[in-house]
Amino acid sequence: MDPVTTPARRRGLVGAGAALAAAALLLTACSSSTPAEETTSSSAESSSATETSTVEPGSVKLGIAYWDTITVGFQLMAEGAQAVADADPAIDLIASAPNSGDPAKLLPLFQSMAQTQTDGVILQALAADPFYRPVLDTTEAGTPVIAIDAPPPADAGVDLWITNDNTALGTMLATELLKQIPADATGEIVVGTNGPSVPPLMARVDGMIATFQAERPGITIVGPISTYGTQGSPQENYSAWEGIYNQHPDAVAYVAPGAQDAVSLALVQERNDTHFLAGGMDLEPGSMDAVKNGYIAALVSPEHWLKGYIAAKILAAHAEEGAEIPAGTWDTGGIVVTSDNIDEIIDRQSSPENMLAALGPVGDAQIADPSSYLTN
Repeated sequence: MDPVTTPARRRGLVGAGAALAAAALLLTACSSSTPAEETTSSSAESSSATETSTVEPGSVKLGIAYWDTITVGFQLMAEGAQAVADADPAIDLIASAPNSGDPAKLLPLFQSMAQTQTDGVILQALAADPFYRPVLDTTEAGTPVIAIDAPPPADAGVDLWITNDNTALGTMLATELLKQIPADATGEIVVGTNGPSVPPLMARVDGMIATFQAERPGITIVGPISTYGTQGSPQENYSAWEGIYNQHPDAVAYVAPGAQDAVSLALVQERNDTHFLAGGMDLEPGSMDAVKNGYIAALVSPEHWLKGYIAAKILAAHAEEGAEIPAGTWDTGGIVVTSDNIDEIIDRQSSPENMLAALGPVGDAQIADPSSYLTN
C-alpha cells in the first residue's frame, strides 16, 4: 500500500517566521490547528528512530519551504520531511511557510532558510518564477535545492523535482468512476477546478477529460469550470459547486482535481438531500469522511507525504555520506481511495507514527531504486 493524509503535526516548534513576525491562526477547511506563518526547527531525539547517524547531532542543516500552512497536502509534505529528521539526530530541520499561498510571503522565508540550512533546502512553490534569482543564488553558493510537488524555476540549478504524473492521476480518477458509468451513457460530466491557473491541477483535468472522451463518446464534458482559486475560501468553493449543481442537476458525474472540491461536492449532496456520482483528489479529512459516508465514490491521493520524505532522505544522505543527488523528475505515484480501502487509509492517516509505518517503507523502496521513478 502507498501513503496517506492527515493534518500535519507540529513538534518542536521554535518561534515563528524566520523573516516574518510570528502569528497564530486556527486552521479551517478540515485541517488541524497550526501556526499561521511558521518556522519550525527540530533536531530529532526520537526513541523510535529507525536510523542512527555517526554525524554530530544537529550538524546537518536542512530546510523545507512550502506554499502555505493551511492546505493539508502541503502540511503532509512537511510532515514527510519531519519524519526523516525525527529518525536522525544529525538533522536540524527548519520548516517555514506563510499562512496563505503568496510568493511574496514565502520568498523571504526561503531566503532566510538558505542562509542557515546550507546542507540542503526543499522548495514547494506553486509560482516558480519569483524564486529564480534566490534559488540560483542558493545553488551557486553550493547549497542543493530539491523541488517537490510544483516545478522549480527553470535554469536555477535545481536538478531534482519530486512530483506526480498529474495527468496520470486524472486518468486514474476517471477510470475508477467509469466503473459506474455505462458504456452507452449519454448526458453531461461536469469538471470543476479550484486551480484554473495551477499547472498540476490542470494536468489532472486533462487526464480526466481525455479518459472520459475516449471511453464514453456519448458523454458531453462541461468545463472545466472554476470553483474559485486555490486561495478561495471553503465557503466560496461550496457556493460555486452549489451553483454548478443547480445549473446541471442531472449530470452523470461531477469531478475535480483539487482538495476542497470533494468536500464541497459531499456537502452539496447532503444539503440538497440527493446523491450523485462524484470524485476528487487528495486526502482532506472531510474528503475521507465523504468517501466513508458514501458521498464521494473515489479519491486519488498524490501521496504528498512521500515527497517531503524522499527529498529529505536524499539531502541527508548527500550531506552525511556524500551520496549523489539524482537528476530528473521523480514520480512518487498515487493511489485510488474508495469504500473498499477507506478504513485502512483513515487509520494510516490517523497519526504520524502510522504514516511513517505505512509510507516510510514505500519511500525507502523508491530511494533504493531511483531509476524506476525518474524521468529526464
